[in-house]
Amino acid sequence: MRTILTGFLGLLALLLGGCSFQATLDKLVAPERQKEIIGIAERFCADPASTIGLLHPEIANTAVEAAPLLPRECPEGKATWQLASYEWKTNAEPGIRQRQEEVVVVGHAGAKWTTVSLRFFAENDAPLQITEWNVVGSSTKPEALTFIENYEAGAKTLRIVVPLLLLTIGGLVFWLVRRSRAKRGTPPL
Repeated sequence: MRTILTGFLGLLALLLGGCSFQATLDKLVAPERQKEIIGIAERFCADPASTIGLLHPEIANTAVEAAPLLPRECPEGKATWQLASYEWKTNAEPGIRQRQEEVVVVGHAGAKWTTVSLRFFAENDAPLQITEWNVVGSSTKPEALTFIENYEAGAKTLRIVVPLLLLTIGGLVFWLVRRSRAKRGTPPL
């Protein structure tokens, strides 16, 4: 019984140790794809014309028209960028296969925050193209980053509370087994 309990607690500690948002994101999307998405968002913010090849033909003009307005939404100078949200969907029907990615990338420089939302879509073997985009500048931290901070705080709390709870339950089970054996006169564990 002790071996099982020790093994279970060890496994739980390993699982809870890797519960950071970035570790979860790394399991969901390859680090190379993360870098590619962040690079696309950064280029899209700085110079939408450089991403024309990635834009779906139906929306290519919107990015070109918005190019003069984007500098006031985007951070100036060297900004730090991070992937704040990633969601993918796939649909496979006979004769058609669709893939979709929705990403939110946040850039920060000084007092300026910029949220770049992109939706990629592809059918069959076609490359992913941007079908929707949005760039929003702000002087306050975006909600996507608040979610990450709350996730990290929750994971940290779980890393402390769950092992303590399991130790308490395990101690109670151990105590009840010893007490039961003592009442019956069976030798202790």
